Amino acid sequence: MSAFVTAARFVGDLDDEFYADELQRDIWNEASAVGFQSLLWIGLIGGAVLPYAAGVTGAWMALGLFFVLISVSFVVLGYARERGIDMYASQKLRRSRIAFAGLLFFLAGAGAALRLLAHYGGGNLQSLWIGAAIGAPVGLAAGVVGIKNRRRRVQEAERAAEKAELLGFDPNK
Repeated sequence: MSAFVTAARFVGDLDDEFYADELQRDIWNEASAVGFQSLLWIGLIGGAVLPYAAGVTGAWMALGLFFVLISVSFVVLGYARERGIDMYASQKLRRSRIAFAGLLFFLAGAGAALRLLAHYGGGNLQSLWIGAAIGAPVGLAAGVVGIKNRRRRVQEAERAAEKAELLGFDPNK
């Protein structure tokens, strides 16, 4: 086990006898997934509203909130990947909820940027346009790399499933 998985198992207390019962473990895993998704959606909505509702303080809070949400998401995705499940290869990314989450991220980022620039930049939005001119191609490049990585991961998962099937293993068990 890697140090990351060992630390994650310690933080999640996964060696507790509670997890020995399969039904309890399955229900707890479902409840944890609901809690995680609720945390993400409440955080996204709060982060999108804060810059507009609470001004400069809200903008800083939104940035901090998104840093925390992204960090927790990476821990969850990293743990799943270390355990052999690549969420990017095993689910469809073209879903309305992902588009809505992206919209909330955009609203929060734009709101925070405008609030902070208006406060610290004396209302001069020139740096916002410079940032957009730099950020747009960087974001586009990151999107292209992400799409290529996703395609590669799907192909690797398909090859692994075919190999397991040829060797007589059922990949769905």
